This record gives sequence, C-alpha cells and structure tokens, in this order.
Amino acid sequence: MTHLPHTMPALLLTTTLVTACVTSAPVAGNGPDYWSPQELVCEDRVYSPTIHTVQFFKKGFELAPPVIELGAQDPLVLRFDDLQPNPEQLTYSIVHCDAQWRPSDLMTNQYITGSPTDYVDPAEQSRMTLQPFIEYTLELPNEFMRPAVAGNYLLKVYRNNDPDDLVLTRRFLVFEQRLDVQASIQASRDVERRDIAQQLDLTIRHPGITIRDPFSDISVTVLQNMRWDDARTGFKPKFLRDNELVYDHPKEGLFLGGSEWRTYDLKNTRYVTNEIKVIAHSPDGLLEVFLLPDVKRNIRVYVQEPDLNGKLFVRNDQMDGDPLGADYTWVNFTLPLDAPVASGGIYVYGGLTDFQCQKDFRMTWTPEEKAYTLRAKVKQGFVNYCYAYLPPDSDVPDLTTIEGSHFQTENDYLVLVYVKDYALHCDRLVGVRFVNSRRG
Repeated sequence: MTHLPHTMPALLLTTTLVTACVTSAPVAGNGPDYWSPQELVCEDRVYSPTIHTVQFFKKGFELAPPVIELGAQDPLVLRFDDLQPNPEQLTYSIVHCDAQWRPSDLMTNQYITGSPTDYVDPAEQSRMTLQPFIEYTLELPNEFMRPAVAGNYLLKVYRNNDPDDLVLTRRFLVFEQRLDVQASIQASRDVERRDIAQQLDLTIRHPGITIRDPFSDISVTVLQNMRWDDARTGFKPKFLRDNELVYDHPKEGLFLGGSEWRTYDLKNTRYVTNEIKVIAHSPDGLLEVFLLPDVKRNIRVYVQEPDLNGKLFVRNDQMDGDPLGADYTWVNFTLPLDAPVASGGIYVYGGLTDFQCQKDFRMTWTPEEKAYTLRAKVKQGFVNYCYAYLPPDSDVPDLTTIEGSHFQTENDYLVLVYVKDYALHCDRLVGVRFVNSRRG
C-alpha cells in the first residue's frame, strides 16, 4: 500500500473533523441521482455516477458485513469499480460517530492510531470484460491506520486530497465484547401479526460494566439483513435485575418477516439458468439478460427457497472467481401487475442497490405489457433482489406490498449495544450479537 508522506501537516493529528455529517438526507429515490460531493451524509452513499458495485466485507468472507473486533488482525476489504477509464489517486479517512451516526466529539488522534489519512491502493484494470472498468481496493485496519476506540465509523473516500470532493462513504462497526448479549426470535403475541412478523427478545448481562442509568446510558440498535434504512432504535429495558437488562417483546423489535429473496444466477453467461429467459447482445456490445417475468407474491403461502438474504455475490466462473473478470451486463426485470400503484414507486432493491431505492433501479410502468419494467447495468454473479414499494414522501421502502410476509422466512439480525463513555464523551460499541431467525 502507498501511504501519505510523513511531511503532511501535523495539525491533522490534533484537529477534529470540520465537515459535519448531514443526517437528514433527501428522500431515497426521490432526491438527486447522486449526492453532491460537498454534502457528507453519514450513510452508505456514492457521490459519482461512474462508481459501481461497492462492496465492504471482512477479508476472506465476501458475504460477511463490515464488523470487526477492536484490535483484530483480520481487516475489512473495500472494493469498488469505476466505469471511467482514467485511474485517479484517491484518499481515505475515517470518522468516529455516536450511536445515532453523528460525528462524535473525539479528536482524530483519540480514535485513530497512525495516520489520519492515507491513499487507496492503485487501481487495477478489468480483464477480458466487455465493459471496461478499473477496480479500487483498500484494506482497513492496516499498518498505517487503525481505529483506536470501539464504535460506529464512517469510511470516506475522496479525490485530490480534498475531503469535500467525495467519491463514496461506507459505514463500518468496531466493537469490544464487554457485555453478554442474548437474543432470540419468537412469534409475536399480537394475533393479527403472528403469521407475518418476527419478534426479537433481548437480554443484556453486564457484570463487568457499571451502568449508571440503564435507560439513558445504554443504546440498542437492531438490523434485519443489514438494512440500515429500517434500523430499529429506542429500546428500553422492561425488567432490571442484578447486572441484567431484560427487553421482553419490545415493540421496536417487531419486524415483518418478509419473503425469501428472489435470485438469479449469472455466474456463467454461457448458460441460461432457471431464472433467465434469454441472453443476447445489446447494441453497445454488452450482454443483454432477460429474466423471466416475476409474479406478485403478497398472497402466496410461504415457500422455502435458498437465498443470501439480499446480498450480491460477484463472480465469473469462467475467470475462476476473479472480480476483475466479472463483467457488467444489462439485466431486464419484468413485474406484471393488474394496474400501476396509485402513488409512490416500485424499485428493484437489494445488495445490488446498496439496500436503497435508487433512481437507476426505479421501474417504469409499461401499459402495453401491463407490467413494471427495468433495464439496469449489474455486475455478474449470484444476485438476490426483491421488489420494493416506496410510498411518496417516505425514505423507508415497503418490502411486503409486492413480496408478502411470513413468520417462517429466514432472516439475519444484528444486535448492537452501545454504552456512553463519560470519560471520552462518546458512545462505545460494547456488545454485538448475530442471530438467525431459524438457526438462532
């Protein structure tokens, strides 16, 4: 890795971040195609229209979320493509945030060991692809930069050594396991929701930590399938016992189960799999993939189907899995309906869209076909997706209007427990628990 020269101003080591994160972002899907490079949002965002397929995962585990233990040797890997042909020298930095994803009051040298900024590794060219692209990679922590305090972090990548000239941002989590977090998925006690929802129960044991006020000093966040757009907060313990907090059927922990994710397998473009109707050539030279028309699933009984809980697994079997050899194709989605939705929009949604309703993936109603259709450029691999309905003036999509919801659906949950550190004036992530609705 190339790193910044040691002649960089020492002032960077002692000053706090001067660019504030904007937490009130424009409505997803209804705002700009890409975010203004001058507006930092403490979320997963892309600020350049040529950037595609941003992946952030634990090294060696491409489907694992960007969560690491403080001091761990196994780094996270950031990988993304730029479809423009000219490599750039990109810089990165990290920002420590509180439990609500606002920049904390820590100074840079309090939460970073090493340099406060560094260069992203030089880009590599794609190999034997119809769509040329350059790929950037970054491993973090590394020998030049390591997080020094547990908590929420925002990774910023930018151009020209200018933190305001943003390329992308990604969230990641650094934890120290100081608490025993017990979590389980139960059926809801609400009879009307029992067949469609999943209830998370939670118990926190803290014999090693003194908690002054469990109602204000402890913050809990729960994610379903790593969806930050539907993150649940505001949990309060129902029972207080000796070194134990019990959250019994909290309303914040009630999630619609949804349905298993739709999939298509394009790891090998020489073969047409069950989900694909035909593969052809488009006028621009790329492959054109037509998926079989999908059906609305909101009234169907539960069907067990293997999935990746929404993730995108990039792979080209013909190139032995080398991401530089995984090509981009035009993928055509079709969703027949009796009539268009009265308001709002229908989107293709999942890991291929950063779990966001993006304008490039908003479907168009085609009257002659009586269907919503979409043509989008997607990197090849094993792809999970669903159809999301985004109500007007909302930034949280509804994944059940088209897809339906079932208690039996297999989902992953991530429980995050933060404690206020009065000495450092920040929120530390001191408890993490992964729980699966089926396997526990």
